[in-house]
Amino acid sequence: MKNRISSAFFFVILLLLGALGAMYYVKAEWNPPTLSLTPEQTTASTRTVFTITAADKDSALRSVLVVATQGSNSIEIMNKNLPAGTRELREEFSLPKTGIKNEALTLTVTVKDTSWHRLGRGNRAQVVRQLDIDSKPPVISVLSGQHNVNHGGTGLVVYSTNEELASSGVKLGDHFFPGYPYQPGKYLCFFALPFNADPKAVTPILVAGDLAGNESTIGFNFRPLIKKFRHDDINISDNFLQSKMGQFADLYPDAATPLDIFLKVNSELRAKNVGSLIQLGKDTVPQKLWDGTFIRLPNSAPMAAFADNRTYKYDGKAVDNQTHLGVDLASLAASPVPAGNTGRIILAEFMGIYGNVVVIDHGFGLQSLYSHLSEIHVQKGETVPRGQTIGKTGATGMAGGDHLHFGVLVSGVEVQPIEWWDPQWIDHNITSKLQ
Repeated sequence: MKNRISSAFFFVILLLLGALGAMYYVKAEWNPPTLSLTPEQTTASTRTVFTITAADKDSALRSVLVVATQGSNSIEIMNKNLPAGTRELREEFSLPKTGIKNEALTLTVTVKDTSWHRLGRGNRAQVVRQLDIDSKPPVISVLSGQHNVNHGGTGLVVYSTNEELASSGVKLGDHFFPGYPYQPGKYLCFFALPFNADPKAVTPILVAGDLAGNESTIGFNFRPLIKKFRHDDINISDNFLQSKMGQFADLYPDAATPLDIFLKVNSELRAKNVGSLIQLGKDTVPQKLWDGTFIRLPNSAPMAAFADNRTYKYDGKAVDNQTHLGVDLASLAASPVPAGNTGRIILAEFMGIYGNVVVIDHGFGLQSLYSHLSEIHVQKGETVPRGQTIGKTGATGMAGGDHLHFGVLVSGVEVQPIEWWDPQWIDHNITSKLQ
């Protein structure tokens, strides 16, 4: 009887040990969490924002620990036990503003999971980063002299710093115009004085941030040249509405009349297209592709000027008000349109109010626009030389007749195109600063 009880007890113990072994085998998986620490840079400051990203598909995440070490001094930046069942983690942190010296630092990030591996201590993932701590902002020196900028026009500032920059540019009102490396130790930035900015109330500020995240700002010699823009009344006819609004009807199915469609297109779609050009302004190369003056459409007459303020009237009543950005040039119907200067085709398609449009990037954020084309002869990604035919004039989009709408943009902001046809203006305001 005792032997049978002993055997049963032994069998139960074996079953329990087997169950525990199986559970340990399942729970004690050996795969550590995935872990990354960004940005992957070797220089940092207290302004640098680090991001921890971790995940574990086998076990839940248990804890995250961040420690900064300088010599014998260790500072615990983060020590957090995570909620049960946490599978993914994204945490941001910065170095403490006190206790950190301008010298080498070791940053250690450790993430553990809930695996039973290592006798219940879990799997561990670790990132160790050696950093140079730099808390000194860059020193900016403005190299270009005068910056006399037409209202609605383009300016160029050239500058140098005492260290490599992560980013720089000119902030003017709500706009930021990026700067680009130009020569060793030198940077340049094309910026605009937008047509809708108050030239007496805005002041451009040069901003520079180094690799550690330190930032400096400085003003520079800036003189706005006040310009008065024209005003036009544009009469909207039923013939125009019937012939043009059909192409936009699908965008505004709730619009009851062609006039309702027009008002939507002239305001909402126009604003959307302008926003698209701002985004397109980021598609640029940090080099000068253009040379000399831009080509004007040959044998053409000006039909509308840059920043013309337009009141649109229907049946003698004002129904809308918008600003025309660009220069309208009329020649013979379907005239060949030359590329204003050498550059990369970054847009060649139908786009809203502009109809068939081509945009060329000339580098450093400078771009040119050709719209209402009847034909497009280039494709996105092509490089075209100055003067190559890129299409033919037309009346696509919101054009009332065959013409070319020509525009120049600086980081996506439309500026006065006629400056770029003027060799004297280019020499005084651009070329002389780049020598």
